[in-house]
Amino acid sequence: MIGLIGGGLMVIAGFLVKCFPPRHINSLYGYRTRLSMSEDTLWKEGNRYSANVMLISGLFVMGAGFMSDIILGPETVINIILQFIYLLIACSLIFFTTQTRLKKLKHGGETDGRH
Repeated sequence: MIGLIGGGLMVIAGFLVKCFPPRHINSLYGYRTRLSMSEDTLWKEGNRYSANVMLISGLFVMGAGFMSDIILGPETVINIILQFIYLLIACSLIFFTTQTRLKKLKHGGETDGRH
């Protein structure tokens, strides 16, 4: 159940950022890290990229959570721990892949921000 709810919230958040990206650097809404907030180009790419990764990660967490509920039972301790691990992995994946992307962009690795 945790995976379904957590993954669902990730999908919703990714969808919202994708459809309604923050227009300006701010401290309330968007992918906010020191690197992403350092330049407008990085801000826009960080939000675009992280929204896509968040959607994919959220779907994975939902699917893995659903399968864990079926296989292990929704209220078993091992299943609850496993679903928290799914969420932790997904959040780490979003952060590390987006930060890596922004570092490459900052150091001139890409010019159009879409590869």
